[in-house]
Amino acid sequence: MWNANAAAWTELSRGGFDRYRDLVNTPAFFTLLPPVDGLLCLDLGCGEGHNTRLLAGRGARVAALDVAEAFIAAAVAAGGPGIRYLVGDGEVLPFRASGFDAVTAFMSLMDVADPERVLHEVARVLRPGGFVQFSVLHPVIAAPVGRWMNDESGARQGRVVGDYFYEGPLTETWSFGNAPAELRDRYEPFTITYARRTFAGWLSAVLATGLAIEAVAEPCADQQTAAAHPEVADTRIAPYFLIVRARKP
Repeated sequence: MWNANAAAWTELSRGGFDRYRDLVNTPAFFTLLPPVDGLLCLDLGCGEGHNTRLLAGRGARVAALDVAEAFIAAAVAAGGPGIRYLVGDGEVLPFRASGFDAVTAFMSLMDVADPERVLHEVARVLRPGGFVQFSVLHPVIAAPVGRWMNDESGARQGRVVGDYFYEGPLTETWSFGNAPAELRDRYEPFTITYARRTFAGWLSAVLATGLAIEAVAEPCADQQTAAAHPEVADTRIAPYFLIVRARKP
């Protein structure tokens, strides 16, 4: 599935059309991230390497892993010092125990079949005192039933959510709506199956590994960003992302 998505995802995201990532999620993630200069980090589910390169730019030495060969090929082609890319499965990490100072997972942990198993693997490869930080779709925006409420002018005012307590796989088809139609039409829309958990489900999955949660964030665009980029202003109405950081005792 991700190999099928990789070419379109790489071109459209590198073209600047992943606006929610670039304007909201990634800035919030790096604001929350502790210093990584000189640390040995694992970037789990690295995709085409956008955030991996930002991580390395902060001085981390990075091993970046993804299950999709097409994404790894695109990431390797983009280069970047201090990064080793490899194809691998997050549920069976090809690394020794206690080998990493930190693990990051940018919007990838929900894209595995068994997030709980991956988190146990993350805890295994972290050294004592090391940390993991990950972002996922917020359980509110990822509820199986959901629609926006608009006012008389068509402006979004609220979010209706249903079947919130469902936990399991969901499949969606979509594309980056900000991309020009002629560019989007070159590709099939993305088809993505992800593992949905509730807010409590995500936190409980982390705690079940023995990791200690030390930070949680629900990022939204600030007023200045929302005014300049109205396409992400709805993040101020309902959360799109959840960021969690936990540390190994």
